[in-house]
Amino acid sequence: MIDYKTLKHSDNGMPTWDAFLGPVLQVASTKDEWIGKELDQAVLDEVNLPEELANLRYASKYHDLIAYNRVGWALSEFKLSGLLNSPRRSIYRISETGKEALDKYGLNITRDFVHSQPAYIEHQSNLKNKKEVDNDITEDQTFELTEKQIKDWFDKQSSDLSEELIAKLRGTDPYQFEHMMVRLLNKMGYKGTNGQSVVTQKSNDGGIDGIINQDLLGLRTVYVQVKRYGEKNIVGSPEINSFFGALRRKQADRGVFITTSSFTNDARDAAKQLNIALVDGEMLTNLMIQYKVGVQVSQIYELYDIDDDFFEE
Repeated sequence: MIDYKTLKHSDNGMPTWDAFLGPVLQVASTKDEWIGKELDQAVLDEVNLPEELANLRYASKYHDLIAYNRVGWALSEFKLSGLLNSPRRSIYRISETGKEALDKYGLNITRDFVHSQPAYIEHQSNLKNKKEVDNDITEDQTFELTEKQIKDWFDKQSSDLSEELIAKLRGTDPYQFEHMMVRLLNKMGYKGTNGQSVVTQKSNDGGIDGIINQDLLGLRTVYVQVKRYGEKNIVGSPEINSFFGALRRKQADRGVFITTSSFTNDARDAAKQLNIALVDGEMLTNLMIQYKVGVQVSQIYELYDIDDDFFEE
């Protein structure tokens, strides 16, 4: 049994898709041949996620299970890299290269290693070479992508972007990070027409990193505290209580606590009682992407439907 807590994970505790690489290869080595869905389930059983993570779903119309989706991505990457063979559809076998990799790296196989395999590099090269792809298509062959496959691809790109973004934030100057967080809250609407936002001085800030006045007289004020923490530096209830003390000194009734790590259950319970909104690393990156703070659109694709009302006029 693999302790899921030892795997690389998002701030909510969910292992990232590449964290499942080691478990997938390890489980695949225990049988000569696997049916894809059975292998997916066996990996999830081996990792033994708690119920709240095992049942966590994407907020999309398909509501796919996140853990199941991430195991599927790891399986797909192994197939492309040649570490797993697929002699026929939905059937998988660990290759000799895969066995060698498992012996050498165990659960510590990384996406960089998988992507460095000759088969994977060749696959990527073929995708980039449109002429080569076109030459492989005969009159009887077509490539069809379902809407769900497109959604899955975008989900993976979003996951990868979130991981890159949180790493970038953790490497940012702390004072610059405070300015970024106030800017994000402004983009989210926490700033009235005549309001103002202030990042407090680097020292003697009294436990307050940012102040957002939502009206000219400062009658509706939001106080902000931010912690640019590493993944394992989890915010506990003492820090929430300390922030609440700072709010009381300001005679404030509301606050926002932002961290690039995560919160303990005790911290979340305390925040609920003290009227403090919490933003952990995963929520933070999602908000930054949603409000386009620190990211930019690289490409836009539009999907069209027939306008039946037009034809009924």
